Amino acid sequence: MIQGEKCKYRLKVLSDEQVDSIHEASLRILEKTGVRYDSPDAYERVLKNGAVKHPTRKNVLTFPRSMVEDAIKRIPHYGGYAARDPKNDLVFDGEHQYAHCLGGNPLMFDLETGESRRSTLKDVEDSTKIMDALPTCHSISNFVVATDVPPQLLVIKTMEAMMKNTSKCLSGYALKVEEVDTFLKMWSAVAGGPEEIRKRPLFSVYGSPSSPLTYDEHAADVMVRGAEYGVPVDIVPCPITGGTAPITLSGGLAQQNAELLGGVMLVQTVDDKLPMQYSGRLSMLDLRSGNNIWGVPEMALASAATVQIAHKYNMIADVYGVTTDANMWDTQIGIERMMAALVPALAGADSLSGIGGGWNNAGSYEMLVIDDEIYENVFRIVRGIEVDEGRLATDLIDKVGHMGNYLAQTHTMDYFRKGEMRVSPLFDKRTSERARKEGVRPLHVTAKDVVKKILKEHEVTPLDTDVEQEISRIVKEAEKELLGRA
Repeated sequence: MIQGEKCKYRLKVLSDEQVDSIHEASLRILEKTGVRYDSPDAYERVLKNGAVKHPTRKNVLTFPRSMVEDAIKRIPHYGGYAARDPKNDLVFDGEHQYAHCLGGNPLMFDLETGESRRSTLKDVEDSTKIMDALPTCHSISNFVVATDVPPQLLVIKTMEAMMKNTSKCLSGYALKVEEVDTFLKMWSAVAGGPEEIRKRPLFSVYGSPSSPLTYDEHAADVMVRGAEYGVPVDIVPCPITGGTAPITLSGGLAQQNAELLGGVMLVQTVDDKLPMQYSGRLSMLDLRSGNNIWGVPEMALASAATVQIAHKYNMIADVYGVTTDANMWDTQIGIERMMAALVPALAGADSLSGIGGGWNNAGSYEMLVIDDEIYENVFRIVRGIEVDEGRLATDLIDKVGHMGNYLAQTHTMDYFRKGEMRVSPLFDKRTSERARKEGVRPLHVTAKDVVKKILKEHEVTPLDTDVEQEISRIVKEAEKELLGRA
């Protein structure tokens, strides 16, 4: 089991009273405005569970306050996620933190040319292998889109590529229920059958409402199908302040929360014991350009506030971390990525996203490595300062005395080895004199060397041969069926 990093801080960007106010606003939104479910099955499920038809709006259901409050009480407290290799399991307990990659980039920065190009299935394979090697990338999703695969096969081939190249926790991006069905077959081959998946789910699914306040047919049905198989469901509301949500942060958070709770109540019509992630992705609209922007202080604040709201419900708080709006390798990238990650980390986020995102919807091999280093530093900060007799070192201070030094003391090396001071293997910490003599290289160039070393040397825990063959058979069967429908 991966331990994660225990966060000793609880930065509050909202007072407890403000969290309660946002919660109350969400209840009013659900009671008056409601949530739209375009899936007939989802609509009927939630209606049968106590929701009320909106008097004028098609496919919209409203929710009595008592129904929402009862649903919140039944939300499981945090929860665990299983990996192919149990040593990579994640346990969310409200105290430990993990990080994971960005997902869904349609472009990739080429490792050799540095130019943006359409991402491929080979990129899925290689990026997954890199993330398998990175210590702070604790779970993995579809980092880039395999644009060289027929659309009908995209989701299935992506999952196959990820399964072969990591033994860490995997998130299952699915567009329709048939793909979730195929996921179950693929993972059942690993686990030993569907019932074993129910006991120890090896993948999760997620559903993202279309802001404002709408679950389209595919998202809703995928969530239901995943819940029917007993796998965790991640709910990912992505409202944009000034675009698909009010421009005010508190209004955007209230709408995001209402969308999230609408998803919770849908999943609970199937199983109210499944772990669910509160994967809030409130972002901002740049009113000057119309761009959706992320590398801004408001994004860091929104993520930290989302942590507080999620923890009010004892839910896993999965929020955005490293991100940028920069358009090249420059100082802006570092400033924005550290700001966006550190603030929600200090707020106690359970899971932080964003590893590997470049700019202009492109993933970056080099950024995977750089973000891993950023998170190493973030987690060192949240680990905080330990205070005990050994570390206070009063006897040692007396022994060294006035104008002495501590370099030759065993205490120095003992606590250095215990991680009192982190030494970065990536960032340049040489003296100026040595740097001038040996030459200075841009960080992303150094990161490129690390990427190449991982791709050449890292060994992924392989699937058993018979299991891999069975997965290939299942994928070929799905290919025949899905391409036959086209």
